[in-house]
Amino acid sequence: MNRRFLIALAGAVVFGLLSIYLAQVYLQSRVTQKIAEQETSVIIASADIPLGTQINGQQFAVVKYPKRLVPEGALVKREEIEGRVSLANIPAKTVILSQQLASIGSAPGMPGITTPGMRSVSVRVDEASSVAGFVIPGAYVDVIAIMQPQLDGAKPVSKVILQKVRVLAGGQQTQTKTDGKPALVNTVTLEVTPTQAEKLKLAESEGRLQLSIRNTTDQNEEKTPGATKRDVLNDVALEQRALEGTRNYAGGGGPKGGPTPPPFNFYINGQNQPQQTPKVKVGPVGPSIELIEGAKRTRVEMVP
Repeated sequence: MNRRFLIALAGAVVFGLLSIYLAQVYLQSRVTQKIAEQETSVIIASADIPLGTQINGQQFAVVKYPKRLVPEGALVKREEIEGRVSLANIPAKTVILSQQLASIGSAPGMPGITTPGMRSVSVRVDEASSVAGFVIPGAYVDVIAIMQPQLDGAKPVSKVILQKVRVLAGGQQTQTKTDGKPALVNTVTLEVTPTQAEKLKLAESEGRLQLSIRNTTDQNEEKTPGATKRDVLNDVALEQRALEGTRNYAGGGGPKGGPTPPPFNFYINGQNQPQQTPKVKVGPVGPSIELIEGAKRTRVEMVP
């Protein structure tokens, strides 16, 4: 085989491999550049950040994130987050949003997470009224009051007195358990206006409070008429049957009323005492006999 041919063939192979390598490097750089143009820097939580925590540099990191997936309100600079207080539980490896942070300079804890112009009010609840412990920080609830109206003799009623109320904390703990399950609490702290705070504390003092969870995206406020015992049963016949075997049962005709007692009047020292009209006996007048007993005289009629 000709030596020149072998050298030319070897040179062609080398130049071919070099061209492939350079083309690969060029394409890779173009792809990297294209990806870089579609990404931006955002801040994510490197660890779970509980509600009311003052965030430090160990709890977040700056990473590259696809521009088309960046949520609205995402933070991109370290100075925008360091030292601020979280308004919600921020899970690890999620983008930190501006609406999840209190204003700059807010103190950690409950004062920092309370919205300006609002008030944090704690109310007593039990396991049932706190929806079996599922009322957790960040949830929105309606407050139902069960109490007796001011009218004399009125029966207890229930009424929704507050709607769309944000839960700030439960009991002494401001975060959920490590297993993700909500903790059972004895008190719930709600964020309300000053006027709502007055109404809430009066309802707590005069009756009982129940909470009902609502969807966080539900912004509607419903006007409710309240409820009484009759509204709950909504069956007069059932109420009458419930009287069976009692003293007030009247054979299905409703409660049996007792005889009306005669009026009883008090007269002090004979004042305001009505004058008695003398009784006049009507009938035939016959012979009579007058009986005298000392100073007492009695006339007795004789009946023929």
